[in-house]
Amino acid sequence: MNLTKRISRGLLFLILGLVSSLNAADTAAISKLLDKYESRGLPKFRAPELYKEISERLENHNGTTAILAGRYLKYQELIEAQRRSQKLPWFVGFIPAANTGFEPRFRNESGFAGMWPLPYLMGKKYGLLQTALYDERHDAQKATAASCKYLSDLQNIYQDWLKSVTAYSVGPARFNQVIHATKTLDFDSIYKELEPEERIPIIQFLATTVAISEWLEAENPVAYNTSVALTQVQGIEQPIPFSLFDTKFNIGIAQMREYNPGLRTDLIPYMGTPFTFYLPIAAAERYNTARDSISVWLNGAPEMELTYDTLTQVFDGDTVVVVEPKQGAEVPELIEPRDEKVWVYYKIKRGDALYTITDVFDCTVPEIRRWNNLNSKMFLIAGKRLKFYVPASKKKYYQKIDAMSLAQKRQRAKTDD
Repeated sequence: MNLTKRISRGLLFLILGLVSSLNAADTAAISKLLDKYESRGLPKFRAPELYKEISERLENHNGTTAILAGRYLKYQELIEAQRRSQKLPWFVGFIPAANTGFEPRFRNESGFAGMWPLPYLMGKKYGLLQTALYDERHDAQKATAASCKYLSDLQNIYQDWLKSVTAYSVGPARFNQVIHATKTLDFDSIYKELEPEERIPIIQFLATTVAISEWLEAENPVAYNTSVALTQVQGIEQPIPFSLFDTKFNIGIAQMREYNPGLRTDLIPYMGTPFTFYLPIAAAERYNTARDSISVWLNGAPEMELTYDTLTQVFDGDTVVVVEPKQGAEVPELIEPRDEKVWVYYKIKRGDALYTITDVFDCTVPEIRRWNNLNSKMFLIAGKRLKFYVPASKKKYYQKIDAMSLAQKRQRAKTDD
């Protein structure tokens, strides 16, 4: 059972009365602890289930509180920046700990997604992109900015943080329904009207805020911050499957999912422009160095036309590098230079035969037809001029044919290579 489900299930049992109550000494200690944090601005609320939840969180059952403290540290700088920009109090940074355990990949059956989490319509209202390939509710940075703006708007409406946090969790429409049912703005009365599972978020919020804050004050916080430092990189103009990062950069598919929780498929998409995604800093440096080779890895090397003045070398079986020869260096003739061609003319003489003409001009009948735009099969007519397309270097050689006798042309046809 994952951390979020374990927290929710345990607290639901507690609310339903299936967990024994605290003794008087424990209750007094928790009450004093609540006084401490309420003096720092935490909303004031007392309920038996809250006392029990705080007690269990402080005992760190199964390492839950230590894990949440480490996850809080991972996102603390990001959350602090966004909550300060919206002028929100310090304790709102613990809402993700209560709702999802700071899990960006969270998604429940009701469609709430991300570590805060947000429903589809609220994500859309606050400008988060949600497509079949990418859901920004799972992007910690963008979802935190949207959620802090949402919380600011809720507080402007309710003017009470207990109400605002509860409305955030159960939805403003449902919370307003309960307010109308109770016909009061007193939170204790509203809380009693909520369904048992609807009470969980506010209890978790208050309990995790107190427990994690106490844990970080008493323990070495660095010991629980095991997050990997990430940085943004640019994709290419085509999708990149996660499997490529596994084979080329030693980053497993599961790791790519963890680093980029907003992606809903196991690939870096291409949506008209190169997609921005996250990699560990060391891996990002290797990726940026090899970025131009990725399309070659995915599609194979493109065919290159070799020219006589270019050397082409292939490294690692995937990267093609063209190296121009140095000035004055001897150039290997990979391909013979092409000879330019020119036209020469010949006047048909009496006695000329077709095989003699093609032999002495080193051509074929179809070429004669094409060069002279001839359709008729009968084109060897005495006095008719034909043109031949010959190498420029042998222009004089072919021009002399026009002045040769019939015997000379027949002799050349026999001996000519």
